[in-house]
Amino acid sequence: MKYTILLSSFFLLSGCSTQPVGTEQASNIPPERVWNKNITNKTEGAGIIIVKRDSGFMGSACLTSVYFDGNPVADLNTREKVTLYANTGRHVLSATPHGWCAGGMVEVAADVVAGKTLMYRIGYGANGDYRFSPTAF
Repeated sequence: MKYTILLSSFFLLSGCSTQPVGTEQASNIPPERVWNKNITNKTEGAGIIIVKRDSGFMGSACLTSVYFDGNPVADLNTREKVTLYANTGRHVLSATPHGWCAGGMVEVAADVVAGKTLMYRIGYGANGDYRFSPTAF
């Protein structure tokens, strides 16, 4: 019992933030967890949006649902990515964790330009806040 309390304290004090995953290191999401196949099919004149889920312990017990303009796209696990092909213009990307994981829906704007790639990551900060943000990784 004493070791369980000690181990739990270690995890609470360790920050628990997640780490970005490089696009090449992230696995493609399995097709059975893609809800909108249309937006994941390459189309001419579309912009590319890559959404990745961070690695790390925090939130790893839950899937994260990704939405595009309010429509469900896919459920991501840690170290996974989904590639979207969107029409040009301003769109809203949303994410929410499933199950008992902390965090509510978070959203970010995406200004899509034909032929350009936008990259975003979903994860947790050092203070446990759930994030959806642009990334260079």
